[in-house]
Amino acid sequence: MNRKQFFIVMSIALVSFLATVDMSIVNTALPQISNDLHIPMNQAEWISSAYLILICMSLILFGKLGDQVSKSRIFQLGTLLFTVSSLVCGLSQNLVVLLIARCFQGLGASMTMATNLGIITETVPFSLRGRALGINTTIGQVGYIAGPAMAGIILSFANWNWIFLFNVPIGIFAYFFGEFVYDKTKIKPEKIYIDWPGFSSLAVLIGLFFIGIFMGQETGFNNPLVIGCFILSAILLILFIYIEQHVEEPILALSLFRNIGFTISIIALMLMYIIIYFNNVLLPFYIQDTLKFSPSHTGLLMSVLPVVNVFTAYIGGVLCDKYGAVFMSIRASIIFVIAELIFALMQPNHTLMLMLLGFVVFSTANGLFQNNPMVMENASKDQQGIAGSILALSRNVGFTLGLSISTSILYTAMSVKNGHKITTYPTGNDQLFVFGMHFTYMIAAVIMVGVTIMLLWLQRNKKQA
Repeated sequence: MNRKQFFIVMSIALVSFLATVDMSIVNTALPQISNDLHIPMNQAEWISSAYLILICMSLILFGKLGDQVSKSRIFQLGTLLFTVSSLVCGLSQNLVVLLIARCFQGLGASMTMATNLGIITETVPFSLRGRALGINTTIGQVGYIAGPAMAGIILSFANWNWIFLFNVPIGIFAYFFGEFVYDKTKIKPEKIYIDWPGFSSLAVLIGLFFIGIFMGQETGFNNPLVIGCFILSAILLILFIYIEQHVEEPILALSLFRNIGFTISIIALMLMYIIIYFNNVLLPFYIQDTLKFSPSHTGLLMSVLPVVNVFTAYIGGVLCDKYGAVFMSIRASIIFVIAELIFALMQPNHTLMLMLLGFVVFSTANGLFQNNPMVMENASKDQQGIAGSILALSRNVGFTLGLSISTSILYTAMSVKNGHKITTYPTGNDQLFVFGMHFTYMIAAVIMVGVTIMLLWLQRNKKQA
């Protein structure tokens, strides 16, 4: 990688870090935000949900615009919008302003997520692409995993506003650094075409689907409004597929999914991100409520995950260039299974080193799993933007489903074990939580075994082809 290519990758990775850290850092601060703004916790949770929903609703649009206009220009505009809205979030003093700013922050993050991988694949030669994508992927994942630890550090000496304000100087630097390193391309408005009916149906169905999930977690999934959201989402999905099959330039090229390598890579990626969220949900409860560690010590222990990830990610990229993305991802998925089994067997009376070993094994698997190269190498050059958007959408859907699935499995297991419904940590009955946690991690191990089988099949069929 020459100097310019390295600078472009690092500039993109820096913004990726900011966009992903904001997915998890806010969750830790929600109790304080709820108290300071004098709002109930269920309203405060929409501060986190609004960001994620807006990202998922707009990813495909910005990926398409990136392919037609300029990926770097869309990326830079997203960086600027994210930075300005972060400032507004940090200065807001009421829920309405904060929610509106979070929506714009989600739009800015979506613009960067939809175009970052396409910029890298267009800039870096194929022989170094795995390394470059590995750097961006890992720094982005480090941001997500490091969110709770960073929130604990910030909230230990400052108020919640600073979890947003710390983005501002970094975002300003990233924007001007990007202006320096990215190639300037001219916009050609006459060539811009957007399939608005297709985009609208897709955006609304994604929005309704996520709203249904978040409402279901609050009120129960048998709520008529929740059921209605899912039914409308299904109808809109059918409508979306019909529209895409009958327009000249669809917003989402469904032909991409005829490529079995692309489809399996997307499914494997989404399942992996579901598993990543299991840790974000379960481990803070286990460390703080079961092991009785303080919030600051919990954040310190959780920081082991991103620290190890930094080292394993680069190694994963280098090995990917040498052995291939599928080869490396198979090995990583097996290591994921081992990590989930460690978490499924650890007990409160075990030495802390067993849990730390699980952290190291999990972060190693996370760094070695080469999902981005697997996806992007199965898309043509003129579809890199939309492929990157689908990849980012799958990642965010995985995070959302990870939250829903992990809590649903956890609470169901504890409820069955205890004989009545439980929807929170069972204070005074730590072993009941440990039982539920073990069961959830066993399900996670089974999911990763399934991912391993899928990737083995993909590798075998590639060799035969």
